[in-house]
Amino acid sequence: MLDRVLGKTIPVWIVAAIVLFFSVGTVAFGWFVKRSIDREDEGLMARAAIEAASFPATIGPVFLEIGRMLHNEVDYTEIAARPSEDRWSEFSPVASKLEDGPKGLIMRRGPGSPARGWRIIVGVFRLDEGFQHAAVLLSPDLEMVHYWLLTEDGQLDATPEPPGRVFPHGFSALRDGSVIYTFDHGVSLHRKDWCGRTMWATSGKFSHTVTVDDTVTTIWTLRSGSADPENNLLVQVALEDGRVVRQISVADIISANPEIDILELRRPHADFAQENVKGRPGRWTRDPFHLNDVEPLPRDLADRFPMFAPGDLLISAREINLLFVLDPNTLAIKWWIIGATIRQHDPDWLSNGRVSVFNNRMARDYSEIVEIDPSTFARTVTVDGRKIDFYSRVRGKQQSIPGGGWLITSAQQGRTVEVSSGGEVALEFYSVLRDEGPLFGLMSEAVFLPEEAIDLAAFQCGKS
Repeated sequence: MLDRVLGKTIPVWIVAAIVLFFSVGTVAFGWFVKRSIDREDEGLMARAAIEAASFPATIGPVFLEIGRMLHNEVDYTEIAARPSEDRWSEFSPVASKLEDGPKGLIMRRGPGSPARGWRIIVGVFRLDEGFQHAAVLLSPDLEMVHYWLLTEDGQLDATPEPPGRVFPHGFSALRDGSVIYTFDHGVSLHRKDWCGRTMWATSGKFSHTVTVDDTVTTIWTLRSGSADPENNLLVQVALEDGRVVRQISVADIISANPEIDILELRRPHADFAQENVKGRPGRWTRDPFHLNDVEPLPRDLADRFPMFAPGDLLISAREINLLFVLDPNTLAIKWWIIGATIRQHDPDWLSNGRVSVFNNRMARDYSEIVEIDPSTFARTVTVDGRKIDFYSRVRGKQQSIPGGGWLITSAQQGRTVEVSSGGEVALEFYSVLRDEGPLFGLMSEAVFLPEEAIDLAAFQCGKS
């Protein structure tokens, strides 16, 4: 007999049985996990084993999130990167003509020459009521002259998350002074007028991009909700009322291109060592595509891209390092390139017949802006991140601007930087949420507009 435990003796055979039970159970559990991974088994026991094995990695973020909520911490504001101490003194507050506008936007001028025009900076800012998502308009003289508060309101199918739980990701400004935007982890797509009034709100998990086509009647955006290719959607929305006029799923694209398997790279196929199985693909991995941009080819640039037609869609799939061009009418894939970029964002059509891309280079030591020639696949680094301390592991936007420069939003650095054609920093912006620490707000996107694009006198509201 063993020593007493809790006042009672335990027979040796019971202890041996318990040890044997757990030993056999551990082996069986490991077998089910391995079988599920190796053979893409979709049986109940195999799926249960995978879920159980994932539990430690899943429960950690859950408790972290509960802790954030209990301490009233925001999730999409604080960042790790910030200006180095030797450059901090070079920044000064952006001049403002607003009495109640966002506070804490700071700027420094670099050796490069900035382009002349309007700028909109989208991100997290400090306002009197606390941290808020906003789009701030800077005049050609680099003064803050207007802002749009970015919120989710209206009659929606789901309750919006608190501001600290979402992040603006997808923004476009129109000539009438209205803006269209959406959020990561949001529940809607919104259009607000110059005065901040909601013109329409369309329910759905839209994200990443809002691109107005050159007819200025529709926009393209994205929706996703699971690993299922049926739920990963390119969405065309009517500009006037927010009505969804067309949806194209990844499943539709795969079906229309049976001999082009670029979208199934993250779908492991069944691999049975002793069997030659046909027609049994494996389960999709988690977030196999992560579509993060869709850009229709403008009619006025179509002659620079003889391989394509006006309206063809340039699409980025982050998880598989893929860029491809799709005919939205036939769903034919016309062109693709894999591996020229790493976890990229925001490809754009350029007037020189190339496409520019925000190349995150996730888990590497810097990001970059590259140009790719679709006809030759030639790749050119336009902005080398090593030269301007530029790295954003995820997210990010880029825009070519007049004079050959670039306006770059390094989201995870909380930084907007304008680079001249010579590769020198011309302007640099941060949003300071709290001086002590300090605490910086994430930035989502920056937009450059020519001087003639906005007439302030035509837009009159109480805020400007």
